[in-house]
Amino acid sequence: MKRFILFTVFCLGMAVAGVAQEAPDALQLKNDGNNALRDKNYKNALELFEKSLANWGEEEQDNAMIYNAGYCAYKVKSFDKAVKYFDQSIQSNYKVSTAYLYKANAQRKKGDDEGFVETLEAGIAANSNNTKMKSMLSTYYLKEGNAYYKKGASILKEAAADVAAGKFKTTDDQYKQATSKAKTEFKKALPFFDKALKLTPNDDTAKQLKAAATQAING
Repeated sequence: MKRFILFTVFCLGMAVAGVAQEAPDALQLKNDGNNALRDKNYKNALELFEKSLANWGEEEQDNAMIYNAGYCAYKVKSFDKAVKYFDQSIQSNYKVSTAYLYKANAQRKKGDDEGFVETLEAGIAANSNNTKMKSMLSTYYLKEGNAYYKKGASILKEAAADVAAGKFKTTDDQYKQATSKAKTEFKKALPFFDKALKLTPNDDTAKQLKAAATQAING
């Protein structure tokens, strides 16, 4: 009976040891991920980092690995994962400014313009001296405003061509309606130019577009 108990304990010990050997080594997976990252094998690095994170256990989280997972996800265009990991980096206060930039870019690339703006606004609120975030958001606002400005300018150009072709006169209702539509577009553009200039006051392009839109509205 004693021999049977010893044999059972021995077998149980072997089984536990076998499970331990089969369990992934989180630290080794992280190191392998770092090697893959250095080799610019971003897909493999991401897989290794995620396996490591899944088996990290109760140890204090590795902020560098989480950030690197986000970077690899971004490089392989897995933007949902990139947003997730960079958000974790932000929450952990690790490379915050860069994490905000990458998170915002990932959101933009997956078509989440609202999230893109919210992330940059939050990043600027956290670090008001970050010129990269200000420039990125300003460029977005300028592009949005310019789209409305171009639409208004196109309407005016078409109306002027119709006048030149003798289709109607500048005193006719058709022309007045066209100019009214154009002014509506210019008015839509102005708030975006104002937002851009608030972020980058010395942006000459934003200044010129705002001046042109204002003149077209008042003209």
